[in-house]
Amino acid sequence: MRPNISEFSYGFALTSELVKAPGGVTAAPVFPSLIAEGQAGGGWDVRLDRPGVPLFLQFKLCDKMTRRTCKEVRHADFNVPCYRMHLRPSRTSSQHEMLLDLEASGQEVFYTAPMFHQPEELNAAFLDGAIRARSIWIKPSDIGPLPDDRDHHVSFELGSPWTLFSEPRQLETKRTFEDVATDLEERLRQRGEVDLSRMNLESLADTISEISEKSRDIGVRQLNMAREVARQAAPLQRIAYYASVFLESQLFIVQGRQQAA
Repeated sequence: MRPNISEFSYGFALTSELVKAPGGVTAAPVFPSLIAEGQAGGGWDVRLDRPGVPLFLQFKLCDKMTRRTCKEVRHADFNVPCYRMHLRPSRTSSQHEMLLDLEASGQEVFYTAPMFHQPEELNAAFLDGAIRARSIWIKPSDIGPLPDDRDHHVSFELGSPWTLFSEPRQLETKRTFEDVATDLEERLRQRGEVDLSRMNLESLADTISEISEKSRDIGVRQLNMAREVARQAAPLQRIAYYASVFLESQLFIVQGRQQAA
């Protein structure tokens, strides 16, 4: 069964929960058009005065498999219902390769997808503050390089290991959002003072720009236009721009939750 929700609605619900849900850290989205570095009265120039770490999320949706004739049941002993998160095939897109490169540069990068597919399920999870908990969190490195240019997807059922298809290969890692939050808190403790420094952001902007050169989804003319648009932008703006346009990913800044005065 194809998902009956949109990536936009899922991404909006997850983003809202990451910003507002209680916990040790908060993750605020960075949109290229909303950055106000140096602007009086607030904006990301103010937020950069606090320790923080970048987080890149690629929102996905899942198909729900309900028939025992599906390959998950026939070839990997899955039960139904189970879910499929499709990856962009390398014959048409370099997205997975670029996300792998971004993670390999030392960044926090995840595919995230809901363990549901209907609007009423999305609404119920949102009202319960359970979008994060009812999502899977997969690093590109959990999957590794795609073995060929065929279609591939990650399949999962509640409480069972993730498996990469087309040829079934069980993935070694299985994490919850609590695992993600714990790792982000540790990274914030270790590197939060330096990750958002001007020097580090300039370096990351250069890195993600170089990674974006691998894109096969955007032509040379558009790539040159993107360079021109980003040329005069502040580093955080360039990072958000390249992440959005080339990797189709959302940049967040993870910071410790401020205590009330």
